[in-house]
Amino acid sequence: MTFKKNLTLNKIVINGALAFDFIFLFNNYFSNYILPDKIHQINISLATEDHQRTFGGTGGNQAFYLGKLGMAPYILTTAGFDFKDYKNFLNKNGVKTDYIKIIRKKPTAMGSVLTDKRNNQIWVFSQGAIKDSARLTLAPLIKKLGNFFLVITANYPKTMIKFLFEAIKNKIPFAFDPAFYIPILPKEILLSGIKNATIIFGNDYEISFLEKISGLGLIRNLKSHQILVKTLGEDGSEIYQNHKKIKIGIYRVRKTIDPTGAGDAYRAGFLYGFLNHYSLADCGRLAAATASFAVEVKGTMNKKFNKKLLLNRFVKVKTHSFSFFG
Repeated sequence: MTFKKNLTLNKIVINGALAFDFIFLFNNYFSNYILPDKIHQINISLATEDHQRTFGGTGGNQAFYLGKLGMAPYILTTAGFDFKDYKNFLNKNGVKTDYIKIIRKKPTAMGSVLTDKRNNQIWVFSQGAIKDSARLTLAPLIKKLGNFFLVITANYPKTMIKFLFEAIKNKIPFAFDPAFYIPILPKEILLSGIKNATIIFGNDYEISFLEKISGLGLIRNLKSHQILVKTLGEDGSEIYQNHKKIKIGIYRVRKTIDPTGAGDAYRAGFLYGFLNHYSLADCGRLAAATASFAVEVKGTMNKKFNKKLLLNRFVKVKTHSFSFFG
């Protein structure tokens, strides 16, 4: 495969959080510290040898990999008074930051993640400046870009809801990726996202949660143009469209350092392929190959990532297609 000329340059907008991530790697297993009969009153202290502060957030993570692929994505969200270094980093890596609004009296959001030896994770997230993102609107980007593809992913819930309805009203195609906000978003919002999205992203747990809350069998109820992408960790991923399932393998790296950000890298690789009209199987292979770079480093963004290295891994990702009738 050769990379196609980018057909949609400057035509993708990401509405997702920007945050500073604090990464803690726990050289043990959470299960050794949890008593099942005391799960209702957990009081645990866990010690790690070191930690690392990195740039992160769903919006920043996905935009970084898309920027390195030449997509020049726009981020539409808010950040705090401490965002200068992060903004410079994004600009240097091909991301458009013109529509990131700085909230002078608040810090940029912060996420802390603790990962054990089985790659189980515990996250704590402080919203900071992203709460103010609900005051933003798609209108300036609609005026500037005309048609574009929107990614609605984890951000301040009111912002996600607002942009969802703006996208539907203005007939803007979008990916719906509510992630850890699934339990708190109203059922009617989840249904609107599911029924109107071009692409629905989620891991196995999130897709099951979406089905439980919405009352829909997502795979059986997909419209002909819709795509459902389900990530399965070390078991790869599955892509569904038009009564077909494509099973995507993984690119197995020599050593997994930190799984944080792999899901966002996967989405960036998939979106690059989708917006440049690759087959769904190749979109999945690009996604899996992109995700492999994220797990090789502590943090969410691998600065060594580039198209040449991606292509070398892409060709080694296996796929299998199936037909089904739901």
